[in-house]
Amino acid sequence: MGKFRGKLSRPPDTNTSLRLAAQLQSCGRAGDLRLARRLHARFALSGAAAASAFLTNHLITMYSHCADVRSALRLFHAMPRPNLVSWTTLISGLAQNSMHRDALAAFASMRRAGLAPTQFALSSAARSAAALAAPGPGAQLHCVGVRLGFDGELFVASNLADMYSKSGLLADACRVFDQMPHKDTVAWTAMIDGYAKNGSLEKAALAFRDMKREGLVGTDQHVYCSVLSASGGLKDGWLGRTIHSAVVKAGFELEVAVRNALTDMYAKAADMENAARVVKIDPGGWNVVSATSLIDGYVETDSVEEALRIFLELQRQGVEPNEFTFSSMIKGCATQALLEQGAQFHAHVIKTNIIGDSFVSSTLMDMYGKCGLVSLSVQLFNEVEHHTDIAWNAVINVFAQHGHGRDAIQAFDGMTSSGIRPNHITYVSLLTACSHAGLVDDGLKYFNSMKSAHGIEAKEEHYSCIIDMYGRAGRLAEAEKFIHEMPIKPSVYGWCSLLGACRMRGNKELGEFAAQKIMELEPDNTGVHVSLSGIYASLGQWEDVKAIRKLMRDSRIKKLPGFSWVDANNKTHVFSSEDWSHPQQKKIYKKLEELYERIKEEGYVPDTRSLPSNLEDTAKERILRYHSERIAVAFALISMPATKPIIVKKNLRICVDCHSALKFISKAESRDIIVRDNSRFHHFAEGRCSCEDYW
Repeated sequence: MGKFRGKLSRPPDTNTSLRLAAQLQSCGRAGDLRLARRLHARFALSGAAAASAFLTNHLITMYSHCADVRSALRLFHAMPRPNLVSWTTLISGLAQNSMHRDALAAFASMRRAGLAPTQFALSSAARSAAALAAPGPGAQLHCVGVRLGFDGELFVASNLADMYSKSGLLADACRVFDQMPHKDTVAWTAMIDGYAKNGSLEKAALAFRDMKREGLVGTDQHVYCSVLSASGGLKDGWLGRTIHSAVVKAGFELEVAVRNALTDMYAKAADMENAARVVKIDPGGWNVVSATSLIDGYVETDSVEEALRIFLELQRQGVEPNEFTFSSMIKGCATQALLEQGAQFHAHVIKTNIIGDSFVSSTLMDMYGKCGLVSLSVQLFNEVEHHTDIAWNAVINVFAQHGHGRDAIQAFDGMTSSGIRPNHITYVSLLTACSHAGLVDDGLKYFNSMKSAHGIEAKEEHYSCIIDMYGRAGRLAEAEKFIHEMPIKPSVYGWCSLLGACRMRGNKELGEFAAQKIMELEPDNTGVHVSLSGIYASLGQWEDVKAIRKLMRDSRIKKLPGFSWVDANNKTHVFSSEDWSHPQQKKIYKKLEELYERIKEEGYVPDTRSLPSNLEDTAKERILRYHSERIAVAFALISMPATKPIIVKKNLRICVDCHSALKFISKAESRDIIVRDNSRFHHFAEGRCSCEDYW
């Protein structure tokens, strides 16, 4: 670098200015702040900077590239009359350094100074509006662009489209995009990313196809990340594999962001073999993003043991798990009610100081709720400093799962009074809670006020909750009337709720109608025949029972077997009805016989009505005595310490007789017994159930 001799009394000539500007540009590209300050000092001593707005503008650019925005601003404010280039340089520098509000404020100041912006200033301001997802300022910039004729400029239009898509205004984004005379990779990527992030996943895939037809795919890794995100959301493995092929051809497979997106896509498509294969190709070892996607994929496919193995491998490689990793693992513990493992992860998040994350704490609430420990869920909720909508939804859902309708309503009222707006998930939980607690009038009140109170349109799942609510209350005529008046057709869940209610109430005609609708929507649903058989049996119509069983045999339809499982001594023990395969079966059945005699002395009377079999009562009683949930409870009583609650999981709905028997067993043994069936929780204690015999 040459030395300056003496001070310049007037602006340097053109050649000197260009030479000095080249030095500043080189320093800015290198991002060398120390060299930048040395250059600035020499320019100041020579008087070159003060005498030349051209060089001052280059100094502002240099400091912006070196991330020293404070120095750039100091230079700008020291200029007696900033010109259009000065303003453009400042706005661009602020946007590049993520000072987006300042960039928009500078753009507004430039306009107030009476200067018409260049397309570059407008493009930078639009980029800041996009980063802030600020449609108000963005629309104003759009108007300025139209008025000055810059709305067709590639960079301006691309950033405007990006701004609208990030603000959730896809129609406006599409309008800007469609009016562009020429589209580059940046414009296409902005649209694909906008579609993906706003849930228009199929449109994102179609836009990628069109971009590929125009020969623009292959130059930018970000477009692959966006379209892979859309493919994962669609759970479309074929599309994902097609994009993967394009990624390999473009040479981006080893790029960390693309590889993470590939892992996430395969995991969401439940293709865990390919997800694991992508993770293993990383030459630099695992990273927390891809490993978390892998863990979440295993959790979603009920492979919690594999998820745990990946978590341990992540720790072995020295990679710190983050809040998303812990949330996925805790979610896995919740789905299988693994209380001990869930408690260990709770200790982990306290130790790593992640417990304050709203998503982690909410997942812990859900986990304890699904393990039957409502009090711990409520305790966690009360310990959260700031209650987000996620936290409120979690605690309302816990109350719903356990049939605590009044508590759910109280939580909902607390949520709204604290200024947190409920969403459609909140209402599903609230209506479920009302349904499980028999609070029909309350449930209808909240359902009917969804739109007026919070602008939420009722969806399929909300209507299903109302059908279930009427059905559980035995108000089948009202359920039927509600179905006929619904603006949408009921889902399979809605019809199944009605069929289940018909089975409980012995309503043959309506039950057959519901069964027919289920078969139309889901021909492989085996539960339909079992429920119909139960209705016929309850009415003593044994010929119809035989006909159903013959139909099942001829169609090779098998009844879904009932299983119950319980965790003891770090192992999951699974039982089926009349299961004689367990190593401790002699002790288990000895305990079962002992329990049977004790609860009969306490007043237990077997309820054989739920068995669709034309057998003698003694034979029916024997079948009921060896239902899987009773075997699991007997095993837990001889295997677990008395201080621990017994938590039994069941894949089918608990039968009426077992529900009655477990109330007596909880009293006889002085033990808390928690049963999680496929519908809800039952907490048996001191001869009572938390559902109060309403389920």
